[in-house]
Amino acid sequence: MSSEKIRGLIIRENFYGESDKFLIIFAKDIGKISVFAKGARNTKSKFLASSSLFTYGDFIIRTATKTPTLISADVIENFYGIRSNFSAAAYASYFAEFTDKAFLENIPDNNALLLILKSLQKLSNESLDPRLAGCVFQLRLLDILGYRPDEKTTALYSLGNEALSAVNYILSVPLNSAFSIKASKELIRELEYFTEKYIEYHIDIKLKSYKILKDLIMKD
Repeated sequence: MSSEKIRGLIIRENFYGESDKFLIIFAKDIGKISVFAKGARNTKSKFLASSSLFTYGDFIIRTATKTPTLISADVIENFYGIRSNFSAAAYASYFAEFTDKAFLENIPDNNALLLILKSLQKLSNESLDPRLAGCVFQLRLLDILGYRPDEKTTALYSLGNEALSAVNYILSVPLNSAFSIKASKELIRELEYFTEKYIEYHIDIKLKSYKILKDLIMKD
């Protein structure tokens, strides 16, 4: 039996049949991979806790079949703190959907994996505004995808000096430091407007999770 150990984050789960799941795992050195988890929705399943959305862990998969099949899993982090905060959970869902839609399968990008892991970790910290975490995630992911905003492009959106400085700071400092930026509500709103329009122009993907953010969280 051929098997492989992968380390990654579950960014999507699709229910199949009465008790099974198909998992989309964003894995180190591999990228997106679809994995079948038989019986994972059964309350007595050994995969019940390790096959849920936002689970980061080590997964042993059987590779001899057409679709890799989950054999065992060891959880490294479940980010439980996110699940008790509606805003954090909504942003986590957006990060996962954005990552899922932005990458094809089997295209490795460890920088993107580190970004979403660090973003989920920061969302678990209730002292950080989820909306600010959203701005940092979007700007850093745009950079990874090859759409780094520069002075020429930011000038098209009439950003104020403070917002321009914030964009430059977020893109130039180490990832952990990017989340430590101090921002007023007004600055966050300006960054949100810029990232939304910039993503619409350069990527143009429709995300259900982003509509939820706009309708329920980003109204004020």
